Amino acid sequence: MMKSAFTALAIACLSAPAFPQAELSVAEKADAPVIARVNGMVCDFCAQAVTKVFGREDAVQRVEVDLNDGAIRIAMKPGEDLDDARIAELIKKSGYALVEIERPAA
Repeated sequence: MMKSAFTALAIACLSAPAFPQAELSVAEKADAPVIARVNGMVCDFCAQAVTKVFGREDAVQRVEVDLNDGAIRIAMKPGEDLDDARIAELIKKSGYALVEIERPAA
């Protein structure tokens, strides 16, 4: 009985997006977020942990996690940035494995 309840919970976590996808405005498209692709995020608790860790950074304005794509979208405050090494460090601190970092075209 316990095993089937856990399985149902795991399936629900895997199928539900962490945050609804919103259409970006023209201004937001100009300031496209850095996208970090990771392995290991499977549920809303994973998304909350990552959001909390990145949210502590002064340069970060907003964090969105897409569990289906294994992507963390990190929007920076105007004039601010996090280098790839810091992003990798924060992902590792959150308990996940970094696959790649995509930066918007200049």
